Amino acid sequence: MTELYRKYLEPEYGEAAPDAVIDPSQDFDMEHPTEYRIRQNFETITLLTQYWQHTYCFPHIMQIRTVNTCIQKADHDIPVRIYLPEGEGPSQVMVFYHGGGWMMNSLDVYDYVPRYLAKYGNLLVITPEYRLAPENKFPKGLDDCYDTMVWASEHCAEYGGDPSTLSVCGDSAGGNLAAAVCLRARDEKGPAIAKQFLIFPATTFGLRTRTDSEKRYGDGGYFLTLNSEQGFCDYYFEHPETEYAHPYASPLMADDLSNLPPACFISAECDPLLDQALMYAAKLQDHGNAVEYHIYKGMVHAFLNRPQAKTFEAMNDMIAAMPGVKKSRA
Repeated sequence: MTELYRKYLEPEYGEAAPDAVIDPSQDFDMEHPTEYRIRQNFETITLLTQYWQHTYCFPHIMQIRTVNTCIQKADHDIPVRIYLPEGEGPSQVMVFYHGGGWMMNSLDVYDYVPRYLAKYGNLLVITPEYRLAPENKFPKGLDDCYDTMVWASEHCAEYGGDPSTLSVCGDSAGGNLAAAVCLRARDEKGPAIAKQFLIFPATTFGLRTRTDSEKRYGDGGYFLTLNSEQGFCDYYFEHPETEYAHPYASPLMADDLSNLPPACFISAECDPLLDQALMYAAKLQDHGNAVEYHIYKGMVHAFLNRPQAKTFEAMNDMIAAMPGVKKSRA
């Protein structure tokens, strides 16, 4: 895109909060992706557990029961974990897509976030182990995310969920996938999605220039390093020079964003991706969609799965914004 879209609002671009947890940037090993993921997942789970196990909520969220299953496709299975809320239901339903640059992380890395949402929001949370790049190029991971949403719509009632409340949610790359799932569901006349929760999402591969938030936070020191002038995650594509503009890869570049689910944005102030989210929120609004926006001051990218005061504030805001369960079904 030759011009940047307007922003939903103009942020302050302040400094990180004193209690912001800022881990070193992750450098992926493209030559040995499987070996890297195994090591990195163990290291990240260990680190996050050290953070979470000292919180008051840890023993309570660990009481949440889970079911592991698979969605069987013609050429592969999609591992899925279902987090079961307490009580009989019907419960609100959320399909959650983890972040990790389309190439890292796992269900286990993100386990504490859906546990919290299930425990304190009484949500039925369904999250897939979608296929990752660079081994699996666009749109394979997206296909898994879309198929999980369809499966959730068809089967969530078996686990006490109300399909009329089904929302999609994701952070970072997962936020990109959640936005793309909504576009694809509209285009393919798929299941109704009641709401989309986009948590510090990447919304375009096509900037080829740096936004204000990239210039302010993208050069290191705020966890995520990002410079769109040098390209952005080309490993996600088989043919990045043409595929990056596809609306299911870059929702911000879609010509038509009408008739999409209401959107709730969760953004970190000190995040290179902040402006991408703000531009997408503005374009959604301009195409007639309802938008709710939250910026958490002093937080950095990926703050959601590191327990800080604003982490729980953000998750509680998401719970409050969930579409309600209907009192009766047709």
